[in-house]
Amino acid sequence: MEGFGNKNAFTLIEIIVVLIIVGILAAIALPNLFSNVSKVRAEEALATIGTYRPTIETCIVKASGVLENTTCTPGKLGNPTASTNFTYVLTAPANATDTGYKLVATGRAALASTDTVTITRASSAWPAFGAISCAGAGKLLGAC
Repeated sequence: MEGFGNKNAFTLIEIIVVLIIVGILAAIALPNLFSNVSKVRAEEALATIGTYRPTIETCIVKASGVLENTTCTPGKLGNPTASTNFTYVLTAPANATDTGYKLVATGRAALASTDTVTITRASSAWPAFGAISCAGAGKLLGAC
């Protein structure tokens, strides 16, 4: 007959120790997970803007270089398609000889509207091109 000396189960102390260890590991891992989510979202915005920029640059060269008599308006270029996390807005060059533009990704859904990534080419007259800058704000601060 077996009595109380049977050791086929965990004691309360062992279960508490395991729960404490799991809690410590979760406390270490979760902040890293959430910061990685913001980085991935910023990378999505930069990737979308990055794939859209060559279209704008080509249009500017054609328009300003008089290879094509057109202005690179948002109507001609369109705006990048909105995603789950961002809406995108293009501010096109002001006229056919302007080489400046701005692309802004603004957060939506899980992100706030203050979470933005902006790529700007300073306004300049052809054949000069203004400097390109990138800025992140809100949760995407330092995204560039």
